[in-house]
Order: sequence, then C-alpha cells, then structure tokens
Amino acid sequence: MIRGSNWIRIHLAPRRPSRAPQGASLGAISRSVQSAPVLEKLLRDRKMQATRARIAETALDLFLTRGFADTTIDQIAAAAGVGRRTIFRHFATKEAILLDHLVVRQEVALRRLLERPPCEPLLESLHAVLRELAEQGYDRRLLAQIRAVIESEPRLEGQVLSVGSRAFQYRVIAALQSRDGERRSLLEIHAATLMTFAWFTTAADIYLIEGRPSLVECFDEVAATCLSGSADLLADRVASVRAPRARERRLGRR
Repeated sequence: MIRGSNWIRIHLAPRRPSRAPQGASLGAISRSVQSAPVLEKLLRDRKMQATRARIAETALDLFLTRGFADTTIDQIAAAAGVGRRTIFRHFATKEAILLDHLVVRQEVALRRLLERPPCEPLLESLHAVLRELAEQGYDRRLLAQIRAVIESEPRLEGQVLSVGSRAFQYRVIAALQSRDGERRSLLEIHAATLMTFAWFTTAADIYLIEGRPSLVECFDEVAATCLSGSADLLADRVASVRAPRARERRLGRR
C-alpha cells in the first residue's frame, strides 16, 4: 500500500535534536552532570562500609569459635567472601578487626570534638561528645562478643588497650591541645580526658553487665554521680591542700 504524502512528511522527515525539558536551565543540567561523580562516590563508600562491617562481624564469629590466636587472615577472608588484599585494605591487624565496631564510632566522636567551639570549656566539650557517642549506642551483641574474645585471651588485653581506648584517648588529647582559644595546660587536658573517658567506660560496663536498656542513660547517671559526689567531697580538701602550697610559693619569692 502506498503511503500518503502526509504520512511520509511526518514519519520520514529528519528528526530535530531533542531539547532539554521545559523549565530546565543550563545551570540545573550542569549541576545534575556534576552530581553524578558525587553519587558514584557515595555508593562506593557505602559498599566499602558494608564490606568492612561484614569482615569485622565474620571475624568476631571466628574469634569466638576458633580462638583469636588460631584464626588466620585467610580464614577470615574465605568466610567473608573477600580476598586477602581486601582485608588489609580495611584493617592493618587482627586487633583492628576485633575493635572495629568501637573504632568506627570513635572516628565520628573525634570529628564532633573538632567541630566544637574552640573556646568551650574542656569538660563541656568532652561531655557533649562522649554523651553523643553513648546516645548513638553500640550493638549489644557485638560488644558482648568483643568482651568475650578479650576475656578468653588475657594476653590480648594489653594489645587491645593500645589499639583501642588508649589510642583514642591520645588522639582526643592531641585534638584538644591543637584547639584555638584559651590555652590549657597538658595536665588539665589529660585530667579532663581521663575523667570523662572513665565515665564512658563505666557506663558501658553497667550497660553490658546489668543489661540496661539505654547506654546514654547509664552515661548520664555515672556523670551525675561523679560530679555531684566529687564537688561536695573534694571542695574543702582541695582548698586545704592548695592554701599551704600558695603560701610556700609566696614565701619562696621573697
């Protein structure tokens, strides 16, 4: 059947290049093109985080069933479905794998500390950051597994402290030393850091041992108990110790 001229004109005529959707500005199109790499990076980061979490959880199960010392990197890689190189891309040591659930949240806490106002009192900054860390919470099952692995191998405890909380403390102290604003003595920074960390570790112990429903509530209770008790009990004693020392220093200058 021979087509009419109108059909030929409509269907066989050269097509014009498609235009951008009505109302879409060149700026919007440019931003859309530029956001593609950002989206790709976001997806890639999420995939890496998921792989890291899978490796850490798989390793914890192996540490509990086979023992920390008897579990090899190759066994972890095989059980997690990744290569040996992937393991070392995420973790430098087995100790780092064991503590990953804690370390990931510590990194967030450290960033929050650096974002605090530089002139803010030390105790206020530390309390706010550690309370936020407690509020985010930890997976109780993973915490219990980490604790069980450490308790099963006493030789591991010292290594864990160096990789875990002690290393985190040193990084916090360094961050506080580098802050602008009023300069604080190293003694004051160390004292405030160790005191607030003790609140957090005590709260975590109570949270695990007593099966409390909320880690942040434990933290609030520990901090309030320590602050109220020390303020009443130590105020007079500190004053009585400082007074003679102040007199000695004044006499020494004469």
